[in-house]
Amino acid sequence: MKTISPQNTLWLSITALLTIGIILVSIFSLKNGYFGIFPYFYILPIILLAYFYPRYGVYFTVLLGWIFLGLVWLYGPADIQLYASSIAFFYIFVSLGVVISAFSSQLLQERKYREIFENSQAGMLTFDLDTQQIREINAQSAAILGYAPADLKKQMFSSIWLDDSQETRFMKKIRQDDAIADMEIALRKKDRTIIWVLVTAALTKEGMIICSIVDITEQKRIKDELIESELRYRTLFDGASDAIILHDIDGKIFETNVIASRYLGYTKKEFMHMSLRDIAVNPGTIFQSDIVRQFMARGHMLFESELKKKDGGTIPVEISSRITEYFGMSAVMSTVRDTSERKN
Repeated sequence: MKTISPQNTLWLSITALLTIGIILVSIFSLKNGYFGIFPYFYILPIILLAYFYPRYGVYFTVLLGWIFLGLVWLYGPADIQLYASSIAFFYIFVSLGVVISAFSSQLLQERKYREIFENSQAGMLTFDLDTQQIREINAQSAAILGYAPADLKKQMFSSIWLDDSQETRFMKKIRQDDAIADMEIALRKKDRTIIWVLVTAALTKEGMIICSIVDITEQKRIKDELIESELRYRTLFDGASDAIILHDIDGKIFETNVIASRYLGYTKKEFMHMSLRDIAVNPGTIFQSDIVRQFMARGHMLFESELKKKDGGTIPVEISSRITEYFGMSAVMSTVRDTSERKN
């Protein structure tokens, strides 16, 4: 159940007391022939309720207008001029309630958007499409860019770009599509250090660009390090002198290097649909249950086997297997060495 704030409770109580007082004043005025002033008293509670409770302002105004007409009918003289003016006041009350409720609803929406803008955990800023003058900025954006909010409002958005080509691409896309989703851009902080942000932007009908920015400098650094590590791993993996096969404990193959394809004639894609048992001359000798238990306990093993080539030939091999990890899963890395020359 929605609770009412103490401030709204206070104004609701004041409005209720005013309404009761105005009804009593209306009765007194009508009984004593004072018809010119008391209708104006109804404007104040209408303004208060419509402003603080726009959702119920119109209903309250209509109800209060009917109460007003009822009081005129019950306590006023049978005067056609009084009835006509009372009906006119009724419509004035309703119109006033509708206008103020609509205005208050708009203010409430703007206040909500302002709170979202100011309290967002993402950086939020707006700037003019033509001049690129920054208009509004929240505290998170200022913190990301290392400025005080007041200082950043004096800046041009173009002044914090690192790469002119990125800026040109950004502005071209926002003009063409009116929106940008998740574009990675490099910006300069106040101290001239470089940060990477993920930006989402939209162009309004008024020619303002609303941007949401999230600092991804650390994530990008980690991603770049992973890519670099992957490249080093791939270089070592494919540059090994022996065949390397990554697979699970049941023998299902995840990945192979170039030498494995050279040894056996299968492509990497073909290997990924096979298991070690598919290429073993004697599948029953590959990772038997009793051997697997010993392997899991020791973490490594060395054995000899014979594998089938794609062309139907066979090759004697020595397989050295050890427990490793593959994308967070337990896996086996088997290094396969051709022992044909040794056999001869």
